[in-house]
Amino acid sequence: MELIQFPQKNDDADIADKIISLENTVWFQDKEDSVFPSAPDTYVTSFVLMEDNIAICHVGVRKTILYHIGEEYIAYGLSEVVTHPHYQGRGFASQTIKKAAQFIIAQQPDISIFTCTKEKVEFYQRCGWDAMPGTSFVGGTIEKPFRSDSMNLITMMMFLSLKSKQHRKDFENTDVIFELGENQLW
Repeated sequence: MELIQFPQKNDDADIADKIISLENTVWFQDKEDSVFPSAPDTYVTSFVLMEDNIAICHVGVRKTILYHIGEEYIAYGLSEVVTHPHYQGRGFASQTIKKAAQFIIAQQPDISIFTCTKEKVEFYQRCGWDAMPGTSFVGGTIEKPFRSDSMNLITMMMFLSLKSKQHRKDFENTDVIFELGENQLW
């Protein structure tokens, strides 16, 4: 097995197709609608675990600027985390997410934020993020907000900079609003 990094500027259509094929094992999409990355404006890089030239685990990393309660934060998050069903339960997602977390921390952002299902909270806590009950990640657009709480998702955060640690309370029991594009959420 080989863990590769697939950065934004990489135009290797073969790897992108392998990531889409992996994603379709869990989230089937119409072939015509399948594009990678799904949100190029915020996409930074991916970590892809390959075996025999097949993508078996993928973790995307996103980045944007967040304006929240009078402060500006550099925010990174995980997206499109998926492991092929035949490879689940073997620690491959943990390995790949830890590599993504190392990358995020090395970029020196203020925060890392994304959403997950309730069943995955403990898993992501073991990888270094904190659950933020009562906090809703609001993506989408101003005209069409896309709320994590409307989908029963939990907001996960890692406070990395001194500023974000000092303002942690500002992220509790509130909406954290990102303009990511229609139907976009991390």
